[in-house]
Amino acid sequence: MTARALLPPEIELAERYHFADFTRANYRALLRLARQQYTFSSFDDGVPGDGTVLWRHDVDYSVHSAAALARIEAEEGVHATYFFRLRSELYNLMEPPVLQLAREIAARGHAVGLHLDTADYHLADERDLDEPIAWESDMLERLLGHPVVAVSFHQPTPFLLGCQRARYGGRINTYAAHFQQQVGYVSDSNGYWRYRRLETVLTEGTDRALQVLTHPEWWTERAMSPAARIERCIAGRADAMRAYYRDDMSRAGRINVGA
Repeated sequence: MTARALLPPEIELAERYHFADFTRANYRALLRLARQQYTFSSFDDGVPGDGTVLWRHDVDYSVHSAAALARIEAEEGVHATYFFRLRSELYNLMEPPVLQLAREIAARGHAVGLHLDTADYHLADERDLDEPIAWESDMLERLLGHPVVAVSFHQPTPFLLGCQRARYGGRINTYAAHFQQQVGYVSDSNGYWRYRRLETVLTEGTDRALQVLTHPEWWTERAMSPAARIERCIAGRADAMRAYYRDDMSRAGRINVGA
C-alpha cells in the first residue's frame, strides 16, 4: 500500500513537533553527534563532570522498542541506563519474552534503573520513598540479575521534583539537586521535545554536562505522530496477546472456537 500524502495541517504538525527527529536512523545520527561533544557517563560515576552526558531511557510502554535502541547504542559503542517499570500497563517483566529482552539490554553493557510509579503509594513525606524504592529495586534486581543503580519517577509531580536527596532506597535519584541545578536537561516526554530540541542542544554543545531522557516507544522506523506511535505500541501488544492465546490453545490440543 502506498502511503498517502500528508495534508497541510498534518505537515504543519509534523514540522512543529519534529516528527522526523524520532526515527531510529536519526537516533543513530544523534548518538554520533553526542559523541562529538560529550563523553557518555553513568549515574554511578558520581556528579557529572565537564563534557559528560548521562543518556537515560524511561521504559514506559515498550521493552521491544527499548531493545531496538539498545542494539543501536551497542553498535555505536555507547551505553545508556534503562529504567524499567514493574507496573506498566503495556508490558510485564515477568512475561518470558519480555524478560528475555530486558536481560539482553543489560547484557549489552547498559545499566539498569527503576522507573517508579508512585501513584498507588500515597506518599506524604519524602522519607516514605525509601521503602517502595528499595522493595521494587530488589524485585527488579532479582528479575534481571543486574544491580539497579538509580531510580527515576514516572510522571513526576511537583512533590517528587522537590525530593532532591542524592539517594532514596539506596539508589541514585535522577532528580537529585545536583542533577537539577548543575546538569542540562533534554526530554522527549509525550513524543515531542518538551523543553529543547536535542539536535540543537548537541550541535551547540554549550551545556557543561547534560542529561538526556528518551522514551523508547517514541522512536520508530518511520516518522509518525506521537498518537500513531503509541497506537503502534498498543497494536503490537494486542497482536502478541492474540498470538499467545492461539499458541496456547494449539499446545493444549484444544479448539479455538470462532477463530
